[in-house]
Amino acid sequence: MTDPRYIALTTYRADGSAVATPVWIAPLGERFVIITQSESHKARRLRSDPRVMVQTSDWRGRVAADVPAWHGTARFIEGEEARAGLRAMRKKYGIAARAWPLLGRVMNTIRRRPQRPGAVIELTPS
Repeated sequence: MTDPRYIALTTYRADGSAVATPVWIAPLGERFVIITQSESHKARRLRSDPRVMVQTSDWRGRVAADVPAWHGTARFIEGEEARAGLRAMRKKYGIAARAWPLLGRVMNTIRRRPQRPGAVIELTPS
């Protein structure tokens, strides 16, 4: 896979049905990282089933017909690994990677929702 701006990350529900979600992705050595809220639906699905399918997509998650997919596994990372993942995201996406979490905190404050921590997830092709 080249270094796309967006991917369609497919995760699997408990009943086995697939759910594709567009996300940012950044390379981290031979692996890749994504970030999300720790209690997002994709994070919950990955906790119960770490299998993933990844395809290059547009920002809405639309995948062209001839785009190949790769399968792999996801793993939540913490500590120095997570900090390296965040640095990779900031390097690739610049100011947008810094502004997005801030926007989320502002929106949660306006909506009076609790602030939730983020999760850094490593994707490894199988």
